[in-house]
Amino acid sequence: MKRSLLLALSLFLTFIVAPSAQADLRFDGDVSCPADHPVKGSEVNATTGERFTNCSTETAWSAYLIGGDLLEAYNNSGGTLDITEAVNEYRQEQQSISDQRARAEAEAIAEANANPGQQICKTWSYTSTYNGSGGGGVCTIIPVQAKSIDTNLAAAKIAEIRARLESDPQYATLRRAEANATTGVNTVIDYSAAERAAALDEWAVNMAGNELAKEAASKKAAKNPGLRVCSDWAVGGQSGQQCDYVPVALTSKAILSSVTEQLDGLELSAALDKKINKFVKAVDVAIPNTTSAKTVTIPKAPKGLTQVITVENPDDCSAKGRKVKIDKGALCEISIALTVAQDVEINFAQTVKRR
Repeated sequence: MKRSLLLALSLFLTFIVAPSAQADLRFDGDVSCPADHPVKGSEVNATTGERFTNCSTETAWSAYLIGGDLLEAYNNSGGTLDITEAVNEYRQEQQSISDQRARAEAEAIAEANANPGQQICKTWSYTSTYNGSGGGGVCTIIPVQAKSIDTNLAAAKIAEIRARLESDPQYATLRRAEANATTGVNTVIDYSAAERAAALDEWAVNMAGNELAKEAASKKAAKNPGLRVCSDWAVGGQSGQQCDYVPVALTSKAILSSVTEQLDGLELSAALDKKINKFVKAVDVAIPNTTSAKTVTIPKAPKGLTQVITVENPDDCSAKGRKVKIDKGALCEISIALTVAQDVEINFAQTVKRR
């Protein structure tokens, strides 16, 4: 009887201390995962605040990343299905996708360096055994550099702004909030004369640097329409950058040609190509070359597609949702990023001048 009991107890202990046959383990609290289940995940019960640690084998985690039918088959097998070949293929696909993305980024940077001031976009796409088709794009600009700020001019501008700040009543007294280390209650404390002077000095330098850099960028941008121009400044221990952009009126032909070129680099269905081209034409028709209205509205993206609208010259116009507000007399360049599939984006622009 004792031998039978010991045998049963031995079998029971073997069962509870050999969980490595399981693909996933779960522990109470935040613990380290065992070597044979190295992939760690944390989970918190939103109601009770209890924390759990989930530990998976490399194979189980790979199955989760691949997902789909393979994950279902792996789970149904209780973690015993040999998916080594699928995991290797999946990893090769992911490396290939990563390589394509890196190449697109490198090509965009190289072309942007050769064409300062122009936004350069490169696309990439893939077809995966496990994740279907996808792709994306990367855009970059290497700005044209404006003339450096003259130090003598900067000193004069700093003095001018500093005098203006000194005489402004709203800066006569500067205060700061200081928290009591014991109570945590904030106490308002007046700046000393020296602290106030130092703050005004710092503000004057910052304002002068940005103002002069903006003037330099705007002056050169006016002579280089269609190019992003930036001016870097470094004065009095501070630094920054100001940019400007003067748009060039875009023709319908140029817009459609740009979209066609992007579509040629992607593996999309004929139906999706047609839907995208139809939308681009609809936007082109809806946005006039000139308008007397304060705002223009971009048409809604087709069902299944999403868009993000920005402006290239934010000093002259601004975008909120599908509405673009334009300053009087300004030419606004509207940029539209149309997401047409997972990680696949088409970029095109529109220009409109407000009379």
